[in-house]
Amino acid sequence: MDLDTVFDAKSFFRFTGPPEHWLTAIKYMTWGLEEELRPRWAKIRPGDIFFIHSTRESFFSNARSGIIGLGVIGTDFSEKKNPLWFYETLKSVNRWPLLVPLSEIYLFSELPPSNSWDNPSPDNTEKTKNLINLLLANLIPLKQIPGFPPMGSFSSVKSNVANRILLDKRPLYLYFGFEESRMPQIESQLDIKTERVDRLSDKIKNAREALRYVDTLRIFDSVKARTVIKEPVSQYMRDNEILDRANAMHASILEQLIVLFQKHGYETRSSRTVDLFAHNKDKAFLFEIKSTENKNFRIQARKGIAQLLEYDFFEVEKFSQDNNLLFNERHKLIIPSQIPSDNRYIEFINSLNIGVALSEKDCLKPVGKDFGFSII
Repeated sequence: MDLDTVFDAKSFFRFTGPPEHWLTAIKYMTWGLEEELRPRWAKIRPGDIFFIHSTRESFFSNARSGIIGLGVIGTDFSEKKNPLWFYETLKSVNRWPLLVPLSEIYLFSELPPSNSWDNPSPDNTEKTKNLINLLLANLIPLKQIPGFPPMGSFSSVKSNVANRILLDKRPLYLYFGFEESRMPQIESQLDIKTERVDRLSDKIKNAREALRYVDTLRIFDSVKARTVIKEPVSQYMRDNEILDRANAMHASILEQLIVLFQKHGYETRSSRTVDLFAHNKDKAFLFEIKSTENKNFRIQARKGIAQLLEYDFFEVEKFSQDNNLLFNERHKLIIPSQIPSDNRYIEFINSLNIGVALSEKDCLKPVGKDFGFSII
């Protein structure tokens, strides 16, 4: 898939800080913002892309200014109450409490595996200095990127400027967290609380917009061809889910559902995890789309069941409460890409009050029991 497919739907940011702080960000897959930036922090979404600007202003004399890589925003935003970054440890302050989760970081230079070195602190300055030399080895000076914002700790980046960096040909060394983040390693000592649970606040108009929440760049051909994975972990299930959401069949079904429900006056929403949530004042439909064949229907449906129950309990329930919505009907539906022949398993799904249906141009065609969802 080409990055242009979702390029216009993404937001692009520049995060700025000294190189020692970026080493901490790489180790724990998180970045921090000041309290005064809370309104802008609240607008950052999973799947957004950020560029890493390392500054000359630093505790270390070998620091240089330039762009050293890029990354993708993850989920589960949180706040901390204790020091984490070098400056905070040195001054015993909590200057950057608003944490931004990072699902992937792509560096222009290669570092040793993050579990082989300690978080930068006043106790390991010589080792940190050596790591900074590696981190900055292939930086891009700002003067080579016309239009890149040079001032402030956090700002938006125009899409034409972002495109210039994203389509560069140099290798990208990929570092990513174990599942969403490595922060669980230090959560207790930082006194962290999770924020920003509402994930259904944004409306979508088409299937392309739904992909904006995908928190990886590895599904895009132009990035994948340049990527060198430095810290392989078990990402098989997660990557399969992402690829499933990105494939042509999945996108076609999603587009058909969006068109169908918008035609009937429903609002259509999506998130990093939810394929589609459609609602009006009276009815709500939560969909999980699965690319299926008869041989893998049970496997795909099993995952769909768990996802629908979780998303309904957390995302839909919170969205309903926050918007004072009390639906007369709430439907959960698995939408396979072809008619399943496993009737016994469909009976099992129906026993959980979950429907199975095919998406057709003008309707939902029930497979098994119809709980009333075919009447849109």
